[in-house]
Amino acid sequence: MTGRRISRRTRFVVAALLAALTCGTRAAQAGQKEAQDEAAQDASLAITGVRAGLGGRFKVGYWTPFEIEVTGGATDARGQLVFVTPDGDGVLARVAHPRDGELTIPAGRKQSIPLYAKVGQLAGDVTIAFRAAEGRLATRRYGLQTEGPLAGALPSTATLAVMLEPETSGESAGRRPLAGVEVARVDSLSQLPTEWWGYEGVDALVLTTSGEQLRDPLTSRSPQLAAIELWVRMGGKLVLSVGSQAETVLAADSPLAKLAPGTLETTVPLRQSTITMLETYAEATGSLGDEVKQEVRVPKLADVRGVVEAFDGRGPRDLPLVVRTPYGFGEVVFLALDLDRPPVAGWTGRSMLLEKLLRTQVDDSRDEDSGTLGEVTTLGFTDLAGQLRGALDQFEGVQLVPFWLVAGLILLYILCIGPLDYYLVKYGLRRMEVTWLTFTVAVVVFSTGAVVLAYRVKGHDVRVNQVDLVDFDAQSKLLRGTTWCNVYSPQTTTYNLSLRPDAVSAGADDGGVLFSWFGLTGTGFGGMDLPGSIGGDGASLGLSMFDTAYDYSARGDSITGVPIAVWSSKAFVGRWWAEAAGGVEADLSDDGRLAGTLENTLDVPLTDAVLLYEKWAFVLRTFEPGQLIDVETVDPQTSDTYLRKVTARGDRQVAEPFDQATFEVPRIVEMITAQGLAGGEKYTGLTNRYQAFAELSDLVRNGQAVLLGRVERSAAQLQHDGEPLAPEHTRRWTFYRYVFPVEQATPR
Repeated sequence: MTGRRISRRTRFVVAALLAALTCGTRAAQAGQKEAQDEAAQDASLAITGVRAGLGGRFKVGYWTPFEIEVTGGATDARGQLVFVTPDGDGVLARVAHPRDGELTIPAGRKQSIPLYAKVGQLAGDVTIAFRAAEGRLATRRYGLQTEGPLAGALPSTATLAVMLEPETSGESAGRRPLAGVEVARVDSLSQLPTEWWGYEGVDALVLTTSGEQLRDPLTSRSPQLAAIELWVRMGGKLVLSVGSQAETVLAADSPLAKLAPGTLETTVPLRQSTITMLETYAEATGSLGDEVKQEVRVPKLADVRGVVEAFDGRGPRDLPLVVRTPYGFGEVVFLALDLDRPPVAGWTGRSMLLEKLLRTQVDDSRDEDSGTLGEVTTLGFTDLAGQLRGALDQFEGVQLVPFWLVAGLILLYILCIGPLDYYLVKYGLRRMEVTWLTFTVAVVVFSTGAVVLAYRVKGHDVRVNQVDLVDFDAQSKLLRGTTWCNVYSPQTTTYNLSLRPDAVSAGADDGGVLFSWFGLTGTGFGGMDLPGSIGGDGASLGLSMFDTAYDYSARGDSITGVPIAVWSSKAFVGRWWAEAAGGVEADLSDDGRLAGTLENTLDVPLTDAVLLYEKWAFVLRTFEPGQLIDVETVDPQTSDTYLRKVTARGDRQVAEPFDQATFEVPRIVEMITAQGLAGGEKYTGLTNRYQAFAELSDLVRNGQAVLLGRVERSAAQLQHDGEPLAPEHTRRWTFYRYVFPVEQATPR
């Protein structure tokens, strides 16, 4: 007995020793492998940095420039750089560089790789990887809500101004922040994007021109300046500050000369009257004259175009100081003084001057007793773009199942598998074991009924709702198009989507197409601006049911493998541009009143047509093909009266309240076009910032005439695998907008 016990104990001890030896060996092997992996990692390629946006600032929901720093390993590496981020719905989207082919990272060398992407969630992660044929060679993840290079992310409706301004020696220390504006500073032209859509999230770009390190880049041809020029034409806002270097910057062969609101005539000394005018314009309390230590010369322009907001002399033509000029669909604000040099650089009123120049959004204030009846109902939208997205989510033939019906069917199901089944098998059939059959039959019947009911109310067809907004600039012959569309899917599947505008051919040198997802602003459910952290899978708050990323095409005009869940929809937006004729010709002038003619050379009528100019709305109703209209024969009404639907109620003028709950697409597009002329955010109760480029109020204020009308044909085609997507189940709204110059008898 004792021998057996000793034998067992011996076996136990030996087993324990063997186990310990095995664990020790495995631990040593694991440690050795970890050391080898660390050594291999030290010798391999790595993602060593990223620069996001402009000056470290960018907004979610817009195309943004990124610059990725990759450091080579022990050997040359060939492959693709992959940038993965959640879109507005939390689904992963992937951009590869190069989108076609491979790039080489030399051994041991750092290389900066630029690319453009859209980040869709303020509480998102970005994953960057270098992928070769043998697999991923390096991966790194960055969070937007943590300290790091992406911590400068801003909400989609923030106001972002970028300043090209070299570092100064302490002159900015006492400046106060701009009210309601996030400012990003860039000190080199080379840090700016080379594609116009890199500025999509920028509300205003401020170019200072006095620095020696900027003088040569700003006066030579460069892709950055070409991108800026096209961005302004597409609806951007440029503040151009020109002072001491005017003769160089505004020379006839300079790229910036065509952005100026006139031609340089000469430069003149800064006078006390000029200083007083600028102080008055900025509404500043600090004295600009106290900062003048030496002679300062300012440019004098001739043949000035646009609105002169500040001038020195007897009239606007004497010495224009601040000129606001339309340029394509955008705006150039010219300041005849250097923002980055004395006397303005150290002036306490500099921030107030900048705020006046930027004027990113004008809101015509109304008294509390404005004559508006009733209160509007909110559906959670914070921006007109969200209301448009909601309107496009209303699909014909797709119904919501009422809650009372769902609750009633659930109650009936519980009764059938519970009390009714019990009484049937106990008192009717008198065989309790039959419940296995009756219960199964009840489950099958109700499950089949639920599927049949769902298909009857949800449908089994792919459906598309689409809005095309086509803009024509008569002066520059630029065509700018925007397509918003929502796709409804009756099953969980992936789509290969592309946008093919009628006016832009694929690969055209003078045009192009951008196509991507369309997000929802705000901090509500599904909003892009919801703060917080997520689990690290890159999907917003874990709401996405898809863990596979879809891809952008090489030209950015299509996306491949985008998933849409069963009986749900996804929103998309496309922007396209080309050089093209508009189809409506105008010859307009202003000698105290708008005069001239409009001629419709299209082969289709413009319905619900209205011409907006200054504070007037000329209602044309239906503008037939071939029709010639003399504007003086049309009785105008104020744009306020037209846009706010003002009617007489007794002795009062009463405006119809804007309904935030409406899904009437023409009414929403009307507000997106001219919200500022209707009273701004105070009238609608919604911002108009996410798709702010579509607002044309500033063009009207700056002396342009805008014609808005609707046509009964599509302007762009949404395709799946190169074929039209659900053409028989597509609902379309197409709007044409024309921007015409108006010859002014005197400067405005």
